Amino acid sequence: MKILFLGAIGEGQTSLMRLRALRRLGHEVLGVDTSEPWNRASWAARQTQRRLRRGPVIDEINRATLEAARSFRPELIWAEKQEYLRAETVRALGEAGARRIHYTPDPYFFVPWRRTALMDAAIGEFDVLVYCKAYERADYQATGRPLIYMPLGYCDEIHRPLPSGDADLACAVGFLGGWEPRRERLLHALAETVDDVKIRGGYWEFLCDGRWTLRRQVALGQLAGGEPFRIARDALLARAWRGGEVYADDYARALTAARIGVGFLRQTWPDQHTTRTFEIPACGSLLLADRTEEHLGFFDEGREAEFFASAEELVDKAKFYAAHEAARARIAEAGRARCAASGYAYIHRLARAFDDHALQPARAGLAARA
Repeated sequence: MKILFLGAIGEGQTSLMRLRALRRLGHEVLGVDTSEPWNRASWAARQTQRRLRRGPVIDEINRATLEAARSFRPELIWAEKQEYLRAETVRALGEAGARRIHYTPDPYFFVPWRRTALMDAAIGEFDVLVYCKAYERADYQATGRPLIYMPLGYCDEIHRPLPSGDADLACAVGFLGGWEPRRERLLHALAETVDDVKIRGGYWEFLCDGRWTLRRQVALGQLAGGEPFRIARDALLARAWRGGEVYADDYARALTAARIGVGFLRQTWPDQHTTRTFEIPACGSLLLADRTEEHLGFFDEGREAEFFASAEELVDKAKFYAAHEAARARIAEAGRARCAASGYAYIHRLARAFDDHALQPARAGLAARA
């Protein structure tokens, strides 16, 4: 099948991982990087155009999409997190005969600042909506479009045990991800009790210098989702923080180097699993994550992963497995085996989604177009 793939397909992005998975499944896929025009714009231009829902970046994204469709003549459009496609653009894609699919790995309806008036107007123009947040099902149903539920996953080409030899990566307990007040509190409790905790991710810098700025206040306030927080230095977490986000093989090396990988869920929305749910065990680390119904469905607790419901349980389990390597390694290996056996990789997720008749192109329309 000829597929036009719209998304943030830069190196290390999960959209690129899904694009490559579709190619491995035998499809002919042309990618359009809809994040690249935003990356070229200044910070002020990005903020202005996103607020106004108009401007040269948004024009370019819509124009590039239509031009690619005209030249490539796809049977199917796979659009990932396209909050800035106009309704008329999506309609034009359908008039050309392509099946139009929209997928987002993030919450859309639940988080007001992620929604856009453009997407609200365009979402009903897609033929099928693929979603991964079970708690948003009713919102998606309200659109009246056919739905497919596809949980998040991992990339089997990237997320695999990848030893580094870099002593700065190796640790007993590691966390890769962005700051949030609850994560700060729980990681502080871990660092007080467990030797060798390391953190990589964005927005932790203020714990090193404690410096207040308006931009920092606004960014952290959005991430905190209304929860109180304080911009102040934390000596324990400053020692634990090893820098910002890492991608692709560097990400896999960091996960592999942490003997126990913490899988926090965000508290600003009711997620029950994230990509780390699968990436951590796929890289050979023991997953220690929030206990949820979905997590318990993906992995058997105490055999394939470990879960916690309080700071005390998180600390107790981290201390135990940091001190009992054989038990830790046994669960880590079982978790990795479960990822493979249950088909949690993107290539398996997409293969099952494409088995659904709703994703098959409208053959009659294609024949008429030819």
